[in-house]
Amino acid sequence: MKTFSSLLLTFSICFSCGLTSNDAVARNLSDDELRARAMDQGRTLQSRIRALKKLYSYMLIDGEIPPRMTCVWDVLGRQGPIYDATIDQSLRMKHYGITMDVEAYTDEQDVVDKLKSGECDTSVMSGAQAKQFNDFTGSIEALGGVPSRKHMKYLLQVLASTHAHTKMQQGNYHIVGVIPIGENYLFTHSVKKPTIKRIFTGKASVVGNDVSHKALFNAFDMKIIQEKNTAAAAGSYNLSDADVVMSPLVGYNMFNLGAGLKYGSIVDYPMSQMTLQVVSRIDTIPPEVGQFLREDMFVKLNMMYREVEKNSREVPREKMFKLSPREERILDTKIASIRDEVTMNGGYNKGMMKLQKK
Repeated sequence: MKTFSSLLLTFSICFSCGLTSNDAVARNLSDDELRARAMDQGRTLQSRIRALKKLYSYMLIDGEIPPRMTCVWDVLGRQGPIYDATIDQSLRMKHYGITMDVEAYTDEQDVVDKLKSGECDTSVMSGAQAKQFNDFTGSIEALGGVPSRKHMKYLLQVLASTHAHTKMQQGNYHIVGVIPIGENYLFTHSVKKPTIKRIFTGKASVVGNDVSHKALFNAFDMKIIQEKNTAAAAGSYNLSDADVVMSPLVGYNMFNLGAGLKYGSIVDYPMSQMTLQVVSRIDTIPPEVGQFLREDMFVKLNMMYREVEKNSREVPREKMFKLSPREERILDTKIASIRDEVTMNGGYNKGMMKLQKK
């Protein structure tokens, strides 16, 4: 969970260095030339920062960078690991003349609403929530779209390229970071060896705006229990109000899914990916800075996955069961069909679907 705070530190250092010194080389360039220089991955970081400095010098107030508000979704609030790590980094940023105000929210909807209202310059939220700000990156979590960590690394490498830069921006917002949380699995209340018939029976708990989860369980004619956020969906499973819920393995601790899993099992078949996405307002966080951050995120990808592994270690492996090879093939076909239908109905971004197929 230290990854996001490292991301914010990189932003602050880049923005501070880029806007607080004079640069004779960049002084006579046009805005378009400065922008091109800032986006040129063949240049040194220092050269790109100098161009960025000149391009956005108007953002300074009395020679200082104005405070930026970051809103963090952490199910444990101020006691949570994401909030703690971000606060720790904000103290270090003061050495660079940066003031970063940080607030944690246990209800994910709060970070969404405050980003829209302008109370937050940047918000950290799930990919399902980020989809309303950018349906391209919001479709990363499509069912079966990214089947493995290897595929996810390839995808994030593409998204870190300047070729994907325009795709990161939609309207007044842009995605400045995608943090992989791991594959989504089905947590069930069946203690027997899983079969498709046993898994997709009864009630499923889903987050109301998550098109992937709803599409999957609707395709198997399950009764849907619609919750307002991920924590509430996990709560329905833990209280046995629902028979199945989809979650990454980090949810065992993050959402206390161990309580519901006491009398259940995990289907060892990755259904999709879960991500945290860092969404920023373009008017306060320049798009070129967003490109720097995405590049930095890709460099730190292996470190991010080590954090995911560390937070997944307590999952009892004896609770994980595989489907038979025959049933895996059946589920593969079913998921591909659901994904195509959701895409056709506008639920997934077609550009992201084409990219994932490559």
